[in-house]
Order: sequence, then structure tokens, then C-alpha cells
Amino acid sequence: MIIAGAGTGKTTVIARRIAYIIEKKLAKPAEILALTFTDKAAGEMEERVDQLVPYGFTDTWISTFHAFGDRILRDNAFDLGISPDFKVLSKPQQVLFFQQNIFKFNLDYYRPLANPTKFISAVLSFFSRLKDENVSPEEFVQKIKNQKSKIKSKEDIEEIKKLQELANAYTTYEDLKTKAGLLDFGDQVTKTIGLFKKRPKILKGYQNHFKYIMVDEYQDTNFAQNELVKLLSSNHKNICVVGDDDQSIYKFRGAAISNIMRFKKDYKNAKQVVLTQNYRSTQAILDCSYRLIRHNDPDRLEVQNKIDKKLKSTKKEYGQTPKEIYADTLSQEADLVAAEIEKLTKKTQNSKLKTQNLLYRDIAILVRANSSADPFLRALNMRGIPHKFVGSSGLYQQEEVAVLISFLTAISNFEDSLNLYNLLVSDIYEMPPVDAIKLTSWANRKNKSLYYLLKNLDKITNDDLELSKDSEAVTKRVIEDLDEEINLSKKQNAGRVLFDFLKRTNYLKKLEKENTIEAQIKIQNIAKFFDKVREFTDIASAETVNQFINYLDALRGAGDDPATVEFDPDTDAVNVMTVHSAKGLEFPVVFLVNLISDKFPSRSRPEAIEVPKELIKEDLPQGDWHREEERRLFYVGATRAKDLLYFSWARDTGSFRIKKISPFVLEALDKVKAGGELVKLSPLEKIAQFEQSAPKTHTQTAFFDVDVLKLTQGSIDDYLTCAYKYRYIHILKIPILRHHAIVYGSALHAAVAEFLRAKKRGKIISQNQLFEIFENAWDSEGFLTVEHEEKRKEQGKLALSAFWKRESKTKDLPSLIESKFKFSLEGITVVGRYDRVDVKPGSKIEIIDYKSSENIDEERAKSQAKESTQLAIYALSYWRAYRILPEKLTLHFLETGIEGSYAPIQKDIEKTEKLITDTAQKINRDIKSNHFTANPKYFGREPACVYCAYKSICPFSLAK
Repeated sequence: MIIAGAGTGKTTVIARRIAYIIEKKLAKPAEILALTFTDKAAGEMEERVDQLVPYGFTDTWISTFHAFGDRILRDNAFDLGISPDFKVLSKPQQVLFFQQNIFKFNLDYYRPLANPTKFISAVLSFFSRLKDENVSPEEFVQKIKNQKSKIKSKEDIEEIKKLQELANAYTTYEDLKTKAGLLDFGDQVTKTIGLFKKRPKILKGYQNHFKYIMVDEYQDTNFAQNELVKLLSSNHKNICVVGDDDQSIYKFRGAAISNIMRFKKDYKNAKQVVLTQNYRSTQAILDCSYRLIRHNDPDRLEVQNKIDKKLKSTKKEYGQTPKEIYADTLSQEADLVAAEIEKLTKKTQNSKLKTQNLLYRDIAILVRANSSADPFLRALNMRGIPHKFVGSSGLYQQEEVAVLISFLTAISNFEDSLNLYNLLVSDIYEMPPVDAIKLTSWANRKNKSLYYLLKNLDKITNDDLELSKDSEAVTKRVIEDLDEEINLSKKQNAGRVLFDFLKRTNYLKKLEKENTIEAQIKIQNIAKFFDKVREFTDIASAETVNQFINYLDALRGAGDDPATVEFDPDTDAVNVMTVHSAKGLEFPVVFLVNLISDKFPSRSRPEAIEVPKELIKEDLPQGDWHREEERRLFYVGATRAKDLLYFSWARDTGSFRIKKISPFVLEALDKVKAGGELVKLSPLEKIAQFEQSAPKTHTQTAFFDVDVLKLTQGSIDDYLTCAYKYRYIHILKIPILRHHAIVYGSALHAAVAEFLRAKKRGKIISQNQLFEIFENAWDSEGFLTVEHEEKRKEQGKLALSAFWKRESKTKDLPSLIESKFKFSLEGITVVGRYDRVDVKPGSKIEIIDYKSSENIDEERAKSQAKESTQLAIYALSYWRAYRILPEKLTLHFLETGIEGSYAPIQKDIEKTEKLITDTAQKINRDIKSNHFTANPKYFGREPACVYCAYKSICPFSLAK
């Protein structure tokens, strides 16, 4: 067990351990398993290993617990009796699934007829917590039977009745998911445990396979995840966990701090290593953080395992103790923080602060909860300071997303005047509020809807309603747009209607032209909202706008509030985020704000439906566990700071009582009462706060850190097709709807891959099974009409039928199927995925890429294979990983069975290396200068613009 304090480089430790094992040939890359908690953490670990093992590798299992479980389940689906192409429900999709089946559940108390959906979110959260504890429906039912014998009072009878209702619902929920071929995130772990326990032979295979097991952020594992690790390591006990009990902050997600606390009891011969050298913060910051966290003694590893965890900074200077900002009101506190940021970012050297030319992105404002961020966002906005809110929630409240919701609501409900008003005054239509108010006032007086008024505006005399000419033009345009979208919504799904609206109004085009930080953040939030639309279309029985709005209302009513744009360290803006969101990050300057009692620490709030103690399998913490968790959260916030740390609070937050300072500030500073001088503003100063600063334009010169550029064969192709297209896809990430050809190709690939996996295991699945996998992978998005979709689906089945007949007869067995690869080349990381690799007698390698395009003859197929950048990169990756040059590179066209192949030579490898490095240099140049040239490639006489998804917003498009 490696106990790695904040800033001690724990991810580097795991990456170096993996690299060491590979370099010393203690195990093959495929025999190493490293488990993390987020996709981002897994990606960072892979990148670090790439840099340490630069010759390239493909097989190391570095993934999240859920991704690992997903892979195990898909590889062994037939042993579990489930389809290998099962879908995994997100939390919003779970809500929709439950809602669609709500009257199939035998519910009473938890389904009040006056509001049947009231408890859906609470019930699903309860099921999720049961899975954290690896409690199956059968175990839950049995526990209730055992409890019935202990009933003593009326209250006990009522409680048992509720639990019985939940147990029945849990059983029904699991049955319904199984029949529909669905899993949720908890299943990816619990069903993997179930598979290993029911099929000891499969478990033994994985135990023998993984010679080294590593777990990152071990303090955040839940009981079920820890059980999975125990099963995998039970034979050889060769396990290395890295964590820090002082940074365990996810109890609300089911994290069991007891896992790290009792590791030495579970693994009696385990070695214990403590990392205390901190590479991030000054000693002043570390000392105050240590004083704080010591108040959690004796419930810490430092005390229980008798070790020294005090962190020691590698910085020469001791640094400054945290500064205090003490204000009279919350708005003043926010303004003082914004004013301090202005001082810190002035382009002059400040010898006292030891800072020089701090950038906005060097600064973070950390809040305990999303709701606490608003005053600070307003203060930054008033001073014209560029900022971005990186919240674990709040997407629906963002202006650019709220207006899209208003649009969808307006076309699904003509009586909803409020959302139509929001649309009128939005950045899309920009009607002056004074005219919009005139319209709503007239509509209210006449008892008409705003939509009715806009439709009949030409019948109303100017004496009754006088508007500016610009506003009259806006009303005409709004009605034209809405009527067009209403007609479209009768034929197309919500995603297509929304995308058409963005295209029709040129909203995305307008944001793209602004080329500012703020515009880029808006585009990214719009893209995240499209993810929500796609989640809906993936599972909805009807994909209409009206159904989507009902779905969205249900989600919001159930408390769903997705995260806003993700943290990007290279966007030059002040980062405003929750402390939870800041975990794993670091900043030269950190402001911990709104530090008052009842806010930080927050009040303990029980779960809506508590899990009975009899079902909780982890060792429950003793003492005031909530306060201890809050203290750990404060500790995490403080240790994000590298050079300067500020604590700020206000005594008046708008409530009736004067607020007290957070006790954590006093603990950290070792004070009996607050220090700092109370800042009170005069009446004139209070008024002056609302003076708008001169507008500033914050253009962005580089959106990404280009020191280590990650490319895929797809991104290289995109750049070579048109640099401006690359900008749209990989820099701005402007959302687009999937083209029907992508849907078709993805479904074909999913079916082919599953056939090959079964064949590799010695089984030939039937044509009907192949068609079923194809159908399950199908999505209705992007097709022109229902008839078009049906004909395309039939075409796909004909292609698969021909493929099945051809492939069933051959004895060739694939060695790799849908296998990821990765290699480094002169500081560039190249990633991709092979469709298929065959190792033939004499170690002769054939790499096959399956194509779903049609109308191809043998001559053209051979020509395309020779010119394929994709195949060339496949050959290079295989050469770099195994030092073997593939004998044959093949494009296999599924619809005809025609293949085009060529045999690469060493010169081709060198040519591909040069292509990648040259392309990477150009991309780096364009990113740094933020200047991409529209240089579309020509296909025959047609420019690539003709086929480009962005042609409607691209100012340089050559498409007619």
C-alpha cells in the first residue's frame, strides 16, 4: 500500500511501476491491470506510461472499474446468458426507463397516484447504493424475511412494508433491464463479481492472466469494487493500491474509507510506503492544511498505522500563510475576491507576492456547492474578468442551453409565453427587452398567448402596440422560424429539429465567428446538451420534441442537473468550480470562498431512502463521520494551491442571522477567532460596485496544450481533408448530428466484431444472432425517411448474410479484434484501433479494415488500400509495437466481399512516420497561432466541402 499525500505524485508512481514491469519483462503489458475512477485519470495514466515506454504497446489494461467490468461482461456474455451488445443506461436514461415502465412495478407508498414519478430518482439512488454494497435482489428479499421475525411495533410493520415494496421493485427493475438487454453502471461491477463467483473457471483464467494489479485513489473505492479486486488478487496477492485517507471525499457516492483503513488487515503481509515529499505547494500552505486535518485524529491512518504523514515541500522558500478576506456582505466578499484577482493579473512584477504576470487560468475560486458560485461569477463579470464555471451541475441554467430549452418548449406548447419571451430577448434574436415587455403585457391584458399575438401581429393597430422596426422584423423572423420547426418536428426527432434551428438561426456560426473564450465555452456547453438529446434518442420509444421536453421535465424534477463544460487548463480564464471538481487539479492561486458555518461544513443531509444498516457491508466509521468528511474536503481544497491561498467569508449572506466563520478556517490557522479586518463599504461604494467595467475582448490564442499532441488516424485524415474541418471537430468541438452512413457502418462493425470474437472462442454464431446484434446496435438517427432507414437496414442484413457465409467457411482465426493501439513518435501520441489482425503460419501478419461503403470494384479497392492513411498507420503501429512488418494490409468491403490489399515495405513505414510528424507540426503551428486555413481536398472534381457536416456554417465552404 502506497499512502500518497496531496501533491506527492501518486499517478507518476503507478505509471513508473507499470513502465518498470514492462521494461524488466516481469510481465507482458496485457498481464498488468491498473484500475482508476475516471476516464480522465485512466487517460492521464496511459499518457504517462506512453512517455516512459515510448516504443508503443497495445495491451495494458488501464481503465476505470466500470470500463473493466464492461469488457469482462462483453467478453463472457454468453456464459452469463446476456447479449454481448447490451446497452449501459446513464442515470437520466434509468429515470426514463423506470418512468416508461412505472406501472409494471408493484408500488404503493413509492408511487403516489397524485404524482407517480415523485420517488423515481430516490428509488434509483437506493438501488445504486445497494449495488455499491453488492446486495442482490435475492439477498435483499432474504434480509427482509429475517427481519420480519423481529417486528415489535406498528412502526416496524410500516418500515418492513416499505422495504418489502422496495425489494419487489428492485427485483422487477433487474428483470425488466435483463429482458430489454440493458445494464446500469452498478451492474458493470456487481455482475462481474457474480460471473466470477458462478464461473470459477473464468475467474481463475483472469487471476492467472493478471500478474500485477494496481488501484489508484483506493480511498474512493466502494465495497463492491473492493470485493472485485479481492477476487482477482486472491491467488497471488500481488496488488498495489495507492491512496490517501485524508482525501476521501466521496462518501455520498458510496465510497468506503474503511477499505484503505483496513488494507493491512485484509493483506497481512502487505508492505506500506508513505510518500511525503510534496512537489506542489509551499510549506506554509502544507503546514496550515496539516493543522486542519489533524483534527480528524484518531480516525486517520497516521494514528492507526503509526506513521508520519506530514508533507514536506520541495520549494526552497517557506511561502506566505493563507490570506484572509473578511467582508460585511456576500456581494462585498465576491467583489473583494474579484478585485484581488485584478491585482494579481496585472502585467507587473510583484516582489512581495513572488508572482509575475499571472494568467487568469492560474487562479481558481473554489466553492463548497454549485449554488455558492453565483455571487462570484457576477463579480467577475462586473469587472470584465474572463472566467468559466466548471460545475458538477448547472448545464441547464447556462444561458446558451436555457435558450435551446426555451425554443423546444415553445414549439411543443404554444401557450407557454414565458419560454417564448426568453427566446425573443436571447442572443439569437436580440429583441430589446422594452419591446418584448410590451408584447407580453398586451398578451396578458387580452388573455392571449404570446405565440397567438406574434402570429396575428399584422392585425393589431400601431395605436394598441407600438414596436420599433427592428422588433417588428424580429417578430416576423421568430414566427417564420418557429412555424418551420413545428412542421419539421412532425417528421423528425428532437435532435434533428434542434440542430436545424441552430443552422437556421446561424447561432453556432455567430459563436464560432466571435472566436472568444466565452463563445468557445458556450459551444462546448451546447455540445454537452446534445449529449443529453442523444441519451434520450438512444432509449426513448418516441423521439418527438414533446416527448423530449417531458423527459427533460422528469429529469429536472428528479434532480438531474448535468455538469457544465469540463476543465481545460489552457483556456485563459479564472476557474470557478466546486472543491469536488478540483480534486486532482492544482493552481498557483486558490481562493476558498464563502467559508461560513452551515456552508462549509455543510449540514448533514440523510439520503432520501436510507439503506438499512443490516445491508451495509463496509465497516461504518465511528464518531462524527460527516464533519470528518467535510474537513477532508476542506483539506483537498487547500492543497490545490501552489503558491497563494486565500480564505474568504462574509458575516451577512442575506439571511436573518449574522453568520459565523467556518471552524475549519480557525483550525487551519490555529486561531481562537477570526483575524483580518472587516471590510465595510460606504453607500456610494456599494453603488459604484455596479459600474460596468469597460468591455474586454478575451480572444484565445491556443485552446490546447500542444507539448504532447494526441492524434488518431481519424484526426490526421480530418486535417489532411481540410484544416478548417479539423478546427470545427477537434478544437471547437461543434456538435453535429450523426450521418446515416456512420450509423450504418457502426452497426455493421458491431455485428462483425461480435461474430469474430465468438469465432475466436471456437463458436460460430447463427445468422439470426448476427442480425440481432446488428439490430441492437442500430440507431435511427440521421436517415432521410423511415423508408430510407428500412432499406438501409435490409441492405446491412444482406451484407452480413454474405459475410457470415464467407467467414463461416474459412479457417482463419483473428488474433486481435477491435483492439486499441498506441505509440509515441517525436513527442506525438498516436492512438487508434485495429478492426482485425490475423497471425498466420510463419508469423505472417495481415491487418484487415472493414468498410461499409458500396459500389467498389477490385481495381479501385486495391488503389484505395494503397492510398489509405489508416492502413499505413496500422502498419506503423504494429511495426513499432512488435518490430514485425505486416505481410498484407487489406480493405475488406462488407457489402460485396471485395478486398483490396497491398504488401507494405520499410519505405512505407518511413513515409508514414514523416506524414505524421509533418501533419503534427502543422497542427501545432495552427493551434498556437489559432489560425486554420480552409484548404479542402478534392475528390475527383468535387471539393470535400460537398460531404462536410459543417458546410452550412463554414464561411469558406465551396459546396453549392
